[in-house]
Amino acid sequence: MIPFRSPGPLREIVFIRHAESQANSEGVWNGQSDGPLSAEGEASLAPLARRLADRGFDRVISSSLQRARRTAESFADGCEINDELIEINLGRWEGRALAEIQAEEGDELRRAISARTIPMGGTGESLEQVTERVLAAVDRIFDELEDGRSAAVVTHGGVMQAVLHRHMAGKKRRARAFTGNTAISSVVREGGRPRLAVFNDLSHIGGRPAHVQARLSAGDPVLALIRHGRTKANVERRWQGHGDWGLDDLGTRQADALGEWYGKVSRVYSSPLRRAAATAERVAANGVVCVDGLKELEMGEWEGLTTDDIVARWPEKMETIYKRGVDLRRGETGESWGELTARVSNTIHSLETARGEPTAVVAHGGALRSFVSSLTKTEDTHAESLFTPANTSVTHVALTPSGAEILDYSVAPHLETLQ
Repeated sequence: MIPFRSPGPLREIVFIRHAESQANSEGVWNGQSDGPLSAEGEASLAPLARRLADRGFDRVISSSLQRARRTAESFADGCEINDELIEINLGRWEGRALAEIQAEEGDELRRAISARTIPMGGTGESLEQVTERVLAAVDRIFDELEDGRSAAVVTHGGVMQAVLHRHMAGKKRRARAFTGNTAISSVVREGGRPRLAVFNDLSHIGGRPAHVQARLSAGDPVLALIRHGRTKANVERRWQGHGDWGLDDLGTRQADALGEWYGKVSRVYSSPLRRAAATAERVAANGVVCVDGLKELEMGEWEGLTTDDIVARWPEKMETIYKRGVDLRRGETGESWGELTARVSNTIHSLETARGEPTAVVAHGGALRSFVSSLTKTEDTHAESLFTPANTSVTHVALTPSGAEILDYSVAPHLETLQ
């Protein structure tokens, strides 16, 4: 799925949650209280620094608390301090164990979380207040960046909850996992609108991510949603839809790198289109099951055309869909975004899942973005709170008894060394 707006330099903020603090290791809420990293937190800084060594950030910004500053110093020679990015004020819950708060004041905690307007710990900030504070700071950083520039922001788990609320708000429950220590997330601004590009990337730690393994160990099925490798149509900005494009040379190398990084799993489903099926083969231990319901958005008369072609021939239709937010069928005879979302969601929820390991689902950028967005309460008519996942990136979603939980989004460390 190619967005309507013309491509151009993006502005990017890469968010890094601080390494594990001593309070984290003890299960204590330390909010705006200061304190050192744990021994494990200190040990995690080296792999984080190696991962970020070649990023070349134009700015590095940190909360003033030492757990964030120490993390920033591991990969940057210096950093700006911004107190608007400090952790949430927890009032009287500051410095107490979560289990203790739940046992003694659980009803008040649940009300504060569900209402979002009640101060945490009686005298702290409400979730709404911290969200307003954090998003105002994020938007100012975006305004100060030039096109094509990036900033690293080292901050806290509660701050990340505020950032993610704009892109992955839940429907009466949290739709996403809590951001892990040293996890990397990314928001890009395109055409004036921020879009979540990466969430909860912990691949620098090595092995299966802890948030994935925890769900598997609890017996919950976990989906590994994988976008196909690059095609010539991706490069030319053609709307592929149901067009059966194969991988180009880079796309083939991306798929090979995916297989080397992610390894093989026993249950793999794929869209039957060649670009997806060829990618799926790289992670399949026992063959690939092709499922028609995983195909990309059907584009009708727009199939195979470039964005410029479509804008020139159907300017009013494009304006109506992508600027006014009216969800019309693409290319007159294709699908609407709502039809795509229902088809892909119904298909994925009908799949038989593996136990003890992820179930791979290989599909397309628009199809996967529609499914992930359907798990949130976004009212977008084409899921623009999310950036299209990168070619061969992996997104994990756990299917828990209380509902689906987005564990991470568009994780692709294997692409970082490909040219």
